Amino acid sequence: MKRRSFIAMAASAIPALKSSAFASSFERPFTVSAYGGLFEKAFQQYVANIFTAETNIPVKVVSQSGDDAWVFGLVNAIKNGLAPVDLTILKEVDLLRIKKMGDLLKNLDGRQLNNLQSLPSQYHFRSGGALQAVGFIGWYINLTSNINQLDGPPVDSWIEAFENPDFKDVLALAGFYNGGVVEVVAEVYFEGESTLMSPAGQRAVFDKIRSFKPRVKLWWTGESQMEQGLRSGNVATGMYPHDVALLLGEEGFPVVSKFPKECAFMNVGYYACPSTSPFSDLAAKFIDFSLRPDIQRTFAEKMKLSPLIGRENAVLSSQDFNLVATEGPIVRPASRAMVESASALQRLWQRTISS
Repeated sequence: MKRRSFIAMAASAIPALKSSAFASSFERPFTVSAYGGLFEKAFQQYVANIFTAETNIPVKVVSQSGDDAWVFGLVNAIKNGLAPVDLTILKEVDLLRIKKMGDLLKNLDGRQLNNLQSLPSQYHFRSGGALQAVGFIGWYINLTSNINQLDGPPVDSWIEAFENPDFKDVLALAGFYNGGVVEVVAEVYFEGESTLMSPAGQRAVFDKIRSFKPRVKLWWTGESQMEQGLRSGNVATGMYPHDVALLLGEEGFPVVSKFPKECAFMNVGYYACPSTSPFSDLAAKFIDFSLRPDIQRTFAEKMKLSPLIGRENAVLSSQDFNLVATEGPIVRPASRAMVESASALQRLWQRTISS
């Protein structure tokens, strides 16, 4: 089960983006990119197809990755005057990077977004006062345990996972610097993202990571590695996407994902429209559609994602909402630090993990 099984853009998507068809304004349908694998299939079935059925507007869904390859490929295409897609999914850190590179995204007209009022302002990404991206889905990286490998209940504490000697050599953590470990440690042991804004704070966070590094069995860089570790029993607990764990559980696999009591790590996907797109009006229409209560509920029920408009607006019961999201403490990606101190954080991460 690899819900966000990313497709390597450099090998497949970039050539398509530079084709003559994409360079022509109206020689292609309205195009939306989505994370590859099961996410893309579910997005096509439960979102794009419903939009087409209601509006009679065809939507082409293409695969994107969630890494820098997609972001920089997209940027290069836009700078060359191409319109690779009309809507793409970006995280806040991607949006901040693109913002520094120039006016590469269209401003969105809030008057076209009737459902924007239900979306908390923290998910409105603005540049120079203009709305440039809109959050529409959230997903969590929680503590997931193979309950057959534990003597006690599923793990629900970062401190327990990091410090309990019972989890030595059976703990797995995300193995890339922006995978959530840095933010979680900064939040649980220090002052959150503000700690990461200074060299002294960064060193303190990585010293803490170094202190529990010997307990870690697996630093995974792909969800399939973590899944295999859980299946084989080499890993008893560790960081893993909550939605994927829920899907594994529905298949009968003995895994339980818990929102850690200190804080859950939450990512947010934003829709953004490249400045070269000829379909900005359709992009706004699709964004507004995705913020509709019934579609937000579909993201939760069918794709196990967090509805950003909240439980009541999405007309979800407390039980259904709490299955995919939490109203408890949340830590989000340290986007500012990840942009402003990217080189330093990557260097510290490599030294910590490889030493």
